[in-house]
Amino acid sequence: MEPRNRYAVAMSGGVDSSTAAAILLQKGYDVFGVTMDIHSYSAVAVRNARNICDHLGISHYVLDAKEQFKKAVIDTFAEYYRTGLTPNPCAFCNRDIKMSLLLEYAGTMGAEMMATGHYVSMTIKDGSVCIREASNQSKDQSYFLALVPKDKLQRITFPLGEMTDKAETRRMAEALGLPNFKQDESQDICFIPSGDYRKFLEEWNSAEPACRGGNVRHAGTGQIIGTHDGLINYTIGQRRGLGISTNEPLYVIQLDVANNEVVLGDTKQLETKKFKATEVNWLMDMPDAFEAEIKQRSACRKCGAEVKKLGETEIEVTLLDTPSSAITPGQVCAMYNNEGIVIGGGIIARW
Repeated sequence: MEPRNRYAVAMSGGVDSSTAAAILLQKGYDVFGVTMDIHSYSAVAVRNARNICDHLGISHYVLDAKEQFKKAVIDTFAEYYRTGLTPNPCAFCNRDIKMSLLLEYAGTMGAEMMATGHYVSMTIKDGSVCIREASNQSKDQSYFLALVPKDKLQRITFPLGEMTDKAETRRMAEALGLPNFKQDESQDICFIPSGDYRKFLEEWNSAEPACRGGNVRHAGTGQIIGTHDGLINYTIGQRRGLGISTNEPLYVIQLDVANNEVVLGDTKQLETKKFKATEVNWLMDMPDAFEAEIKQRSACRKCGAEVKKLGETEIEVTLLDTPSSAITPGQVCAMYNNEGIVIGGGIIARW
C-alpha cells in the first residue's frame, strides 16, 4: 500500500475489520470507520464498531443502507430460493452494497481508498491491480469478491491478506490493544442470526411458493416416491434428510419449480463435467477460450477447467478431470489463473 491521504474502513465491530483499521492507523494513515445499518440486527454491529473506533481514537460514521440491502441482498436471496436456485448472499452484498454503495459513501467523506477485513491479497499483473488468494487458502475469501467490478476493486485494500490464519489476526489484535481480540466469528448470513433460513423464507412473501409441499419423483422410473415440504428445504446434491426410504442411494438432481417437484436420481445423474455461468464479471482480459482453475462453491477445492466465452457475460465451463457433483445453480463460479489471481466470476446457471 502506498501512502494516501485518507482511508475509510468498513467496520462490522468484529476482530477482522477492527484489526484492519488498527494496522492502517499504526502505519500513519488518516483513518475513519464506517458501519452500515442494513437490517434490524445491525444495532449490535454499529455499537461494537463505534466502541472500537472510540478505542482507536478515530471517527466513526453510520450509513443507513437498509432499503438498498433489502432490495439487492434479501429480496434476491428469497427470489433465488423461490425459483429453485441456491444463492450466495455474501457475494451479492460485496458486489452491490459493500464495494459499491459503501465505497461511494466513503468517497463523499473524502476517502481515496477503502479497506475491509477480508482475507485476500492484492498484486500487480500486467500493470493492473489484481486480487489474489490470501496466504492461507483455508481463510481465503477471494471467492466472495469475484463478482465485484474491477474499477471498484482498484480503490479497495485488504490489510489482512498476508495473515497466515485467524490466530495470527487475534495475536496482532491483542498486540495492537484491541479489546475484541477474542471475539467469536460472525454467523454466515448476517440477516438471519438464528441460522434458520427456512423459517425466514417461510415468512418472506416472495419465497412463499417454494415453501409449499409437493411430490418427490424418481428420475429413472418417473414414479412419484414420496412428498416434500417445500423446495427451499433442498439443494442440488443433497442426500441426507430426504425422508425417502429406497434400496439405492439417491440424490437431489433437480428442483422442478414449474411442477413443484423434487427430482431424485443416482450419482451418475448428478455428476457433470460441463455447465454454464451468466452475469460474468471479468477482472482480467482473457481470450475467447482459455484454461483456468475454478471454484464452484466457497468450500470446494479448485479444479482445472476449460472456459469458453459465449458472450460478454456468459461462459461455458468444461471440467478437465473428473466430473463434479457440486455444480449448484445460483452459486458463484470463481475463476483463477495459475498464480492464484482472480480472473473473474459468474452465477452458475441451471443445467
